[in-house]
Amino acid sequence: MKRKIAFVLLAAMVVSMFFACSSAVAEDIQEPGDIAKVLIYTEGGVGIPSDKSKVNCEIVIVDEAGGEYETISAENCTVNVRGNSTSSAYKKPYNIKFDSKTDVLGMGKNKKWSLLANCYDKTLMRNAVVMDFAKEIGVPYTPDYRYVDVYVNDELQGSYLIIDSIEVGETRVDIDLDNNEYLLELDWNPEDEDCYYFYSHNGDLKFAINEPEISDLTEEQKRYVKNLVADAEEALQSGDFEEVEKYFDIESMANFYVTLEYFRNIDVATSSTRFHIKNGKIYGGPVWDFDLSSGNYNVDYYGYKTLEQRFHATKLEWFAELVEYEAFQSLVADRFLAMQDTVVNLYTNNLNGKNKIDTIIETYGASFDRNHNEAGWDPSVVHHSSMQLERHPDETYEENVEFYRNWLKERNEWLLEQWGLTSFIELKEDANVEINDFFIIGLRDKTPVEDLLANFETENVSVLFGEDKLENGDLVPNGSIATVGGASYMAVVLGDLNYDAKVDQYDYILVKRDYFDTYELDDVQTIAANVNGDEVIDQYDYILVKRYYFETYDIYAK
Repeated sequence: MKRKIAFVLLAAMVVSMFFACSSAVAEDIQEPGDIAKVLIYTEGGVGIPSDKSKVNCEIVIVDEAGGEYETISAENCTVNVRGNSTSSAYKKPYNIKFDSKTDVLGMGKNKKWSLLANCYDKTLMRNAVVMDFAKEIGVPYTPDYRYVDVYVNDELQGSYLIIDSIEVGETRVDIDLDNNEYLLELDWNPEDEDCYYFYSHNGDLKFAINEPEISDLTEEQKRYVKNLVADAEEALQSGDFEEVEKYFDIESMANFYVTLEYFRNIDVATSSTRFHIKNGKIYGGPVWDFDLSSGNYNVDYYGYKTLEQRFHATKLEWFAELVEYEAFQSLVADRFLAMQDTVVNLYTNNLNGKNKIDTIIETYGASFDRNHNEAGWDPSVVHHSSMQLERHPDETYEENVEFYRNWLKERNEWLLEQWGLTSFIELKEDANVEINDFFIIGLRDKTPVEDLLANFETENVSVLFGEDKLENGDLVPNGSIATVGGASYMAVVLGDLNYDAKVDQYDYILVKRDYFDTYELDDVQTIAANVNGDEVIDQYDYILVKRYYFETYDIYAK
């Protein structure tokens, strides 16, 4: 009997130790780490089915260490697998829904949120890059997002984006459903029972009215949307741009088109392409679903033509017709040129700082590493049960990133050429200056504008200082910008800290004051102050600038 009791006590101790260990693991997971976390605890610990049915759950969201947002712990939530083709990938994307509107990591209060797995994209970056680009260029209602690690029942699923679901709301698509405003989606996927579908453009386009839902739509509203789209398409074919402007918000359509065309979303004419009706006009956006973009498509599925540099967003008839109008194409060209500093900074360093790709990896690389090694999503493997939509991946994560980086660069250069745009400045062979990461290096003080321009093979270069355009005879101050309307190049004049194009006692006094912490140099001044090239502003720089002023040392000597 004693042996039996002892065995029972031992078993109880083992069970107790097991749950204590599990609890400790859970507690560790819920501690802040290097990235925010979304922890999903399903009712009864059941799995999340692939058929998209909802499962009751508790959701815990923990901000990163040192973050500003309090931990969310919410019961009475639901989770389900989301997406079309992505729903059958091994790394599942999810929709989560809170019982009440909840502010997630500062993105606003809403019930519904999406967790994008980025399973097709081995870099884990394409959706994030496009969202940031679209927001900057001005595509309406671009979703906000955060990188997170996702756990289901304490098991790491990998690196995800938690992102605004595409729906009507004050912090999302802010339109008035009670005032004849609608959210549309171009969608050839199997029909959702909540949406009303209609065909346009002689049956070439199939739209869903995402909101209002079909149960809230009147027959009059259905007719209104169909007639507005039909009238808009008739205007597109009229040849009269003023008629087109009556039905389309041209600026949003141009910004949307630039985004779709540059990143070359492969599904632009078939799915996940959204528009909205507001104030009686059709607007482009919001953007969504760019994991299969920027060269990331399997030619065995999509065809070898997808490897060729060609226009793609024009597969959608609306854009094919819009670009035939000179006024629209001119706006597209202007927007693309205006975005060149941002475009270039996606793949290489420039005046905007460290490039986007390297910045994302530096910030979230630990999460990406866990995705590949702990969650098991090897970047060289296709993680899909039945088909391969993405390109055949390279062996390493770094190789997949370099493919992406090179693709963005080549696509930018191709579009500039096709649209007849000049963005980059080329130097003459005998130039007295160099260009390094879009900084013009080697310029002396008291240099007239015409002497700077004489270094350039490229014509029609403008030199700007602040809001002013410098003319021949004007001296070029440190921090001046040379441009042909596209990418910006900063002229670096060593020693010119007060931006007067000369190096004198006022400049070396500023270096000295910075060294003694009585004055703080700005970023451009810091570049000019580093005359000895050691990337430290100290007494040696002060002495050299002073010696240059007294003509005992040449800070520009190579």
